[in-house]
Amino acid sequence: MNDELSSPGTHVRPDGEFRRDTKYLETRITADGHDGYRVEPGRYRLVAARACPWANRAIIVRRLLGLETVLSMGIAGPTHDERSWTFDLDPSGRDPVLGIERLQEAYMARDAGYDRGITVPAMVDIPTGQVVTNDYAQITLDLSTEWSAHQR
Repeated sequence: MNDELSSPGTHVRPDGEFRRDTKYLETRITADGHDGYRVEPGRYRLVAARACPWANRAIIVRRLLGLETVLSMGIAGPTHDERSWTFDLDPSGRDPVLGIERLQEAYMARDAGYDRGITVPAMVDIPTGQVVTNDYAQITLDLSTEWSAHQR
């Protein structure tokens, strides 16, 4: 096994098994806004990467529910470096809505000392540029329940 992959700070165990960082930002975007973030068309951006199965789940749910017109989506490149997912597929190397080069910037906008995994999918509050949540399971449940007024 390559020692680089099993070095501290990565999520690959010495035996090669990948362990997803499960210390999520659990703030929710809800219809009533009880966590401080109310469902509002155009306010949030779903950031995903097609290389990530957890992010693909959110992409699929967004599409099936017809939320494309109320929830924009940014696609990070298929790989990331030790710091973050990047927007290297976009012509300028920046997400065209958020204006950031790395998803890490949105995590740090929320918490300058953020020391957990920079994961996708992530829901970003466009006005503040801050990640609201990266809890992939809850994101898809909330798209199904909390965003129901905006579904097709």
